[in-house]
Amino acid sequence: MQIHEAKEDGVLIVAVQGNVDTMSAGQFEARLVELIAEGSHRICIDCSAMAYVNSAGLKGFLVAAKELDARDGRLVLCGMSENVRAIFDMIGFTQIIAIVPTREEALRRLAEPAAA
Repeated sequence: MQIHEAKEDGVLIVAVQGNVDTMSAGQFEARLVELIAEGSHRICIDCSAMAYVNSAGLKGFLVAAKELDARDGRLVLCGMSENVRAIFDMIGFTQIIAIVPTREEALRRLAEPAAA
C-alpha cells in the first residue's frame, strides 16, 4: 500500500494505492489519525487506486470518520471500484461515510458549508 497526499482548495486529498489489509491497515489508520491531529479537518480519500480492503482496513476509515466528527470535520471517499464499494455497502459504511463517484464531486461536497 502507498499513500499519496496533496492539498487542493483547503482539502487534504489522501490517495490510497494497493491493498488496505491486515498488513497495511495499521500504517493507514495511524497516518489518517496523525493528519487529523495536525489540523486536517476536510479530507477526501481517493480510493480509485485501492485494489482491496478488508475489515482491518475498514477500521481505519471508521476511526478517521469518528475523529473528524469529534472535531466538526468532514470525510468524503471517492473513486471506489465496484468490488471495494460492495464491501463498504455490505458492512453498512455507506450509511455513515459519504461516498461519491469522483474526486471532483468529493471536493465539491467538502467545499460546501457543513450541514447544520
